[in-house]
Amino acid sequence: MRQNDFLTRQILYTILARGASTALNFLIALLVARHCGPSIKGEVTLLITTVWFFIFLSNILGGQALIYLLPRNRSEQLLIPAYIWCFIVSVIGFAFLKFSSLIAVQHITSVIIISFFSSITALHQTLLYARKQIYHANLLQVIPLGIVVIGLAINFYVLQTENVFAYIISAGVGYFISTIISFALVIREFNLSHIKERVDWSEVLLSLQHGFLFQLVEVLQLLNLRYYFFQLGNQQGMQYLGIFSVGISVLESVWLIPRSINTVNYIHISHQSSHADSYRETLLLLKINYIWCALALVALFLIPPQVYTWVFGNGFAEVKHAVRFLFPGIWIYSGWWVLFSYYSGVGKYKPLIVSSALGALVLVVLSHYLLPLYVMSGAGLAATFSFTVATFVLGIYFFVLDKNGKH
Repeated sequence: MRQNDFLTRQILYTILARGASTALNFLIALLVARHCGPSIKGEVTLLITTVWFFIFLSNILGGQALIYLLPRNRSEQLLIPAYIWCFIVSVIGFAFLKFSSLIAVQHITSVIIISFFSSITALHQTLLYARKQIYHANLLQVIPLGIVVIGLAINFYVLQTENVFAYIISAGVGYFISTIISFALVIREFNLSHIKERVDWSEVLLSLQHGFLFQLVEVLQLLNLRYYFFQLGNQQGMQYLGIFSVGISVLESVWLIPRSINTVNYIHISHQSSHADSYRETLLLLKINYIWCALALVALFLIPPQVYTWVFGNGFAEVKHAVRFLFPGIWIYSGWWVLFSYYSGVGKYKPLIVSSALGALVLVVLSHYLLPLYVMSGAGLAATFSFTVATFVLGIYFFVLDKNGKH
């Protein structure tokens, strides 16, 4: 009972922290939308999405797989190769963006710098999660967003800078400061005598193996969540992406519930030996998640379209109409987040890879056909079908193949 109470408190605390970060993300979207309009909002969304892709690649050696590995290995042997890998990804990312047309040339250097600082912060956040320092880990999630909000306010209201550089400068400063703070929080984890020792490559290879599998899931998941952003923005127009991204920001706020459950349950399962107990606890959390997410989505659905115009500006009158087909997908996929915590916690990545790959395949195919015909509505439909397939496949693994945690 005490263990369940502790788990509940950690989930509630994480929901509050993620709620704060969700509110800050919403405020960032609001400030950019009102002061810059749909086109600049779309451009900022594309930059943020590009940064996320590089963070996910950096996390191959420094991502949440470390939550599973750090309790079993020395911090220094895993973190130092992760720092080097973050730098390598930044160099490769710079070269890739130079020879592609994903983002404007003048933004490439800024995006790489923000990606590097974000990756280091994320690496240290993972270390804190692994050590069950959830308060400090959640703090690192809130700090850079808070600084970005302050930076945007200064740019918009003091400097009168109402373009994409207002976000770029604010994000660069925010993640640089959060990186410095994160080093201060994790410095005690480093044992200098261990650093001087020869690197144990077996630990590095173990980290690479788990990290690659975990990040393969994360990259496939990111494709499920954001692939159509590039197609919608580059092919249909940045103004459509700007409008659609506002709706996404509102709807995905519901996911703070399953994402909070995901984080805490993953940490809990990583330190637990009984898969059967983990299975039963995850099943209970899954039921709770679907109830609360349904209530939250009903509340969002009842918001009249005029509210979006009043809050974000006249250019965003179509927000609710644009994402109307995404409501069921958001609810269905919330369960995927909860099941994700179970499989990542027990170190079984195959179900996550298979479900995410199939979901991503559905999204790529349907986006190709639906976006040119139905634009934003097509994006919502493609995403909902993708979310449904991914969750259904992972549900088969959980309820049929892994019943009672014995598989």
